[in-house]
Amino acid sequence: MTDEGLLDAVRRAHGAAAFAQAAEVLAVRELYRRRAEQGVEFAAAEASMAVQISEAVAAGLIDIGIGLDRLPRIREAFVSGRIDLARAQVLVENVRDLPEELLADIEPTLIEVAERLPPARLRQTVRRWVARLDPAGERRRRERREGDRDVRIKAVQDGMAVFDGLLPAVGAQTVAMRLREMSLQVCQADPRTMPQRRADALVALADGSQRLRCACGRGKGCTAPESEPSRRPLIQIGVPAETLLGEGDAPAHLSGYGPIDAALVRRIAEYARFQVIPERIEDPTSPEESARPDPAQWQERDVRALDGMCRFPGCTMPSSESLLDHSVPFDAARRGTVLANLAVLCTRHHRLKAAADRGETSWRIHRVDADRLRWKSPTGDEHTTLREGERYLFPRTDIEAFDALWPCPASVSAPPHPSTVDLTYPIEHGAFVRPELASMTPENEPPGCLVIENPSR
Repeated sequence: MTDEGLLDAVRRAHGAAAFAQAAEVLAVRELYRRRAEQGVEFAAAEASMAVQISEAVAAGLIDIGIGLDRLPRIREAFVSGRIDLARAQVLVENVRDLPEELLADIEPTLIEVAERLPPARLRQTVRRWVARLDPAGERRRRERREGDRDVRIKAVQDGMAVFDGLLPAVGAQTVAMRLREMSLQVCQADPRTMPQRRADALVALADGSQRLRCACGRGKGCTAPESEPSRRPLIQIGVPAETLLGEGDAPAHLSGYGPIDAALVRRIAEYARFQVIPERIEDPTSPEESARPDPAQWQERDVRALDGMCRFPGCTMPSSESLLDHSVPFDAARRGTVLANLAVLCTRHHRLKAAADRGETSWRIHRVDADRLRWKSPTGDEHTTLREGERYLFPRTDIEAFDALWPCPASVSAPPHPSTVDLTYPIEHGAFVRPELASMTPENEPPGCLVIENPSR
């Protein structure tokens, strides 16, 4: 190809991708229409399980589809590949308050400018136009956006997390200035970069240290002021006894995040509180536990450790922040329950299963055995989830894992700056047309919020 032909191929491929994105948006929006009587959260859950995306992404796709209902020309441009998902999202978000008659007049101009501007510049331009067309609504839009303020944590690889949020500009600048001020309170021998210092300063704000602890390692020779003792975080880690004792290097499981290496977990264990989870072949295994009047305490402890996180496909809500569910309804008066009958579900997916158990939705959840829980969506998609934590606590049970040395001698070091942005679905933190879509992540659910059914019904 010539250079011109190559760039033309890039444009055609980008248009084809936009066409596919539009098809997905319209399909998910139609799924929401058909499931509207069951609630938007169940539609988002069904879409997320179908293509293995997060429920927040699925909700974002639904929201864009709903917004395009008022923008037929923009929807046509999206479907034809003239504008892509990112630009469609910008247009939907920023013109949602304008009246129908005004939208009909400005849609052609919006499409024209969207075709020649990148999303960031397009957002600025459309915001300027909307503010000029509807100056009285600017305050209303600002106040509504302020209501969306939030901070979020997203787990990524290697025991790390992305911490971001949406704050009013003044508040965000206040935080930024404070982090910079703390970053400059260490001595000149501190080896950290400014980005590393800002990250550590944010943690110091929360753990009670009040100031950033210097990392120069010079002890009393350091000229920086001393910080207050820090507060220890509350996290859950499942680790095999052999790894903890240094007799093996099998990875541990950081609840809600995934695997962490043996060296890190041993370092954390210096300040940890331990609970021993025995491998149980039967329920219960020891005479001491059999003699207890109420086995619920050890059952709850064990199932949270064995499941590790919510058992819905793709959900990463830690088990410590989730609810216990009984596959067969619990009857304490007759026989109680057994460990194999229990599973951990976050508040949102506990509500989904409860609705399925009552016949209010066509979802079906089936306990295959003590380890496997099978989810079947209304359209017949099936996905089986396993007890994630058990495979870390007892590595020999992870029969699907590769049989290789740990760490593998042939392993290749990761790139220095791996990407943590999902470029396929750049919509997770947009502004929603429908407010209920904004909370389509389990971490936004109040923990332990249950609906008590009337026993007489």
